[in-house]
Amino acid sequence: MESSLDFSAVIFDLDGTLLDTLSDIAAAGNSALESAGLPTHPVDAYRKFVGDGAKKLAWRVLPEDKQNQEDYDQFVPVLLKKFEEELNKHVRPYAGIPEVLADFIAAGKKIAILSNKPHEHAIESVAKFLPGIDFFAVYGGRKDVPLKPEPDAALELAEKMGVSPQQTLFIGDTDVDVKTGVNAGMIAIGAGWGFRGENELVKAGANIVLDTPADLVSLL
Repeated sequence: MESSLDFSAVIFDLDGTLLDTLSDIAAAGNSALESAGLPTHPVDAYRKFVGDGAKKLAWRVLPEDKQNQEDYDQFVPVLLKKFEEELNKHVRPYAGIPEVLADFIAAGKKIAILSNKPHEHAIESVAKFLPGIDFFAVYGGRKDVPLKPEPDAALELAEKMGVSPQQTLFIGDTDVDVKTGVNAGMIAIGAGWGFRGENELVKAGANIVLDTPADLVSLL
């Protein structure tokens, strides 16, 4: 399929879009729960917990009887510590992602990353698993910048890349990513190979949903 899209830049989500990080996230979450003497979750359950940053993940993994401010406030630092311990232990790029990113750059497209995971973790993951890729910028969750699906960081990236939102693709695997693209006035592309799947992405307003990373080249 040849693309009829007119774009100059692409903003990618990271976890579930470029990198398969689910095992790391589940290991951190379950280790934190075990430390607190709480029940753990199957790895697949984390597909629904992720997407809005570590603090919302902390709330979602807690049992209902622990979803109160006091228990939450005690649990968050435990989870953040476990993220540090488990970071990048089981991560891998999805098949074909490094090659596809190189194709985008070769086609003259500017590429960037916007993740809701802590900024320093995003930087470290990209450096380790996507080395040598010329990203214009890599942004994780930063203090005083609203997380996705608020459009602030996406619009900041577009401005820094010197492109309009209308000339920018936003590609991600969750409703949060699609809504970010929509909220920013960008072309929202769903990564159907990630943590959530096609139905959620379509419902969130994706312009296109792709089945595999290899399908990304159809956008060029």
